[in-house]
Formats: sequence, C-alpha cells, structure tokens
Amino acid sequence: MECRTPTIHPDMITSLLAFAIRLALVAAMTFLFVVLFEHGPANYLENVKADFSKLVEAANPPSPAAPAAVEKSPNSGT
Repeated sequence: MECRTPTIHPDMITSLLAFAIRLALVAAMTFLFVVLFEHGPANYLENVKADFSKLVEAANPPSPAAPAAVEKSPNSGT
C-alpha cells in the first residue's frame, strides 16, 4: 500500500482566502451597523472610534499587576 501525503490545491487556498475576507467583511459591516443603530448618524465617526476603542479594550484586558517584590529579612537564611 502506498502512503501519499495530502496535497493542498490552489483552489483550496483561494477558497479559504475568500472565506476569510468575507468573514472579516461581515464582522466589520456588523460592527458599523451596530454603531449606527445604537448612536444614530450624528457624530458617527466619533462614535465608531469610541466603540472601537471599547472593543479593543475588552478584547485585550490589562494584565494583572505583578506582585510586589517580597523583601526577605536578613535572618531568614535565604
């Protein structure tokens, strides 16, 4: 029995790239629609910037502060 490694066809790569582009486009259009629906057309660009910064902040929460260095007493032996 001959063992063959699977090949990646150019059609597969093209269709996967097209799917990724369409998915990103749907996500962007959904975000823009939600901003328009929630805030209305007044100051639209400012609302987009504000909501996008909120989205980025929610997606990347700040890391917890590093614990303070514990000073050891000279008598601890370490």
